[in-house]
Amino acid sequence: MISFDDIDKYDRLYAFFMRYLCLAHNHIYYRNFYILNQENIPPKGQPTLVIANHQNGLMDALAILHTMFKDERQPVFIARGDIFKKDGVAKILRFLKIMPTFRTRDGNVDDVRSNIGLFNRAGAVLGNGGTVVIFPEAAHQHGHYMSTFKKGFARIAFAAEEMKDYSLGLKILPLNIHYSNYFNFHSDLMVTVGEPFTFEEFFDMYKENHDTAYHALMDKARARVKEMTPDIDIPEYYNEIESLTQMMSEPLLRSKRLRVNYLPNQKDAAMTIIANVKRYKENQPDAFENLMLKTREYMSLLQKTNLNHWVVNRKLHIPAVSLRIFLMLITLPLFLFGYINNFVPRFITKHFANKAKDPMFHSSFQYVVGALLAFPVWYLILLAIVWIISKHFWIALLYLLVTFGTAFLVHHYKIHLKKLFCVFRARRIRNSKEYKRLSELNTEITDTMSQLLF
Repeated sequence: MISFDDIDKYDRLYAFFMRYLCLAHNHIYYRNFYILNQENIPPKGQPTLVIANHQNGLMDALAILHTMFKDERQPVFIARGDIFKKDGVAKILRFLKIMPTFRTRDGNVDDVRSNIGLFNRAGAVLGNGGTVVIFPEAAHQHGHYMSTFKKGFARIAFAAEEMKDYSLGLKILPLNIHYSNYFNFHSDLMVTVGEPFTFEEFFDMYKENHDTAYHALMDKARARVKEMTPDIDIPEYYNEIESLTQMMSEPLLRSKRLRVNYLPNQKDAAMTIIANVKRYKENQPDAFENLMLKTREYMSLLQKTNLNHWVVNRKLHIPAVSLRIFLMLITLPLFLFGYINNFVPRFITKHFANKAKDPMFHSSFQYVVGALLAFPVWYLILLAIVWIISKHFWIALLYLLVTFGTAFLVHHYKIHLKKLFCVFRARRIRNSKEYKRLSELNTEITDTMSQLLF
């Protein structure tokens, strides 16, 4: 097995590599990233166990690594053990300062037994004043909800304190990671930093019964993360409530005169909507059921008509639509230039991303294969080709810069083109029976939700 004895030792090569990853993550892959309450992060040298919700594969770890720590610390991550099965992959993960923890379904009995040594090693990292990051749900979730916390992080926390005779002063730092879109390139990302807390109130309990103390700490920690998280914990109505947050976030923010396109505002709006819907379920269960049935029918009709909720009951002014068409026509040459010159890395990225069986790894593949490998390599090849043909480096460099810039234009052009087609479809079917029913349901749902929110 790979040794993790010096995993917390400062690594210059790792630091150099992280700067490249950070550039690609913060300034290329994501359009905007936000860090709220960064002042809550304990200083370097303070033993810190970071816990966070887990929804988006590798991107969650990168969100923590590349948006939070500005003090050159090199945190150690704990990940599920099944990804360490291949030696080559295990060596890369070890270089990235990631340690495994094995669940029963991930490996054999010896693997699971090795957790004791790995938990103690993580505890020793904390004992040396290091930072350890773990996702206590032990698996990413497919949406805006939280699963139960597993024992691993609690075992590490208590092991660290026990090694120092319960005088370490370990801080547990809760985080929430939130995305405007899990899958799309150039979406927005935010990390909310909660207040760090200690758990000395469970020390005596731990000395009496380890499991009881583990569960007490798990409950406390989960509550701290949950209070920052849009948590749709009604699984039978998850899709309906998620749809309601999408429908009502913009009207809610506009009513408060807040920025609609600002992700922290969008997250707050989603949490407000979810809380009010839950309250509605408790206080008026029959009315809640009726709302869910209408929302389900509404979603089904949207899918059938291939429309998006924002276009229903929207006044589609011909001048505004004409202006959008005009702008898209005059930028069409740039779109075509960008589409052709970026076709190869886009195709490679999409090919590998589509191979991910778990959709929540889609963005991870896009980032690793696309932002880190396919696009940089292709741009170097393109630079060389144009340089050879033109025999002028500055022409080749200019060509490359335009190609890079139009890669973003291609992405946003396609989004606006889809919206335009959606507008055309809505105008074409606005007299149909399906659209009239959509319009009716939209009005009824928004009226009900408005009574709950405003």
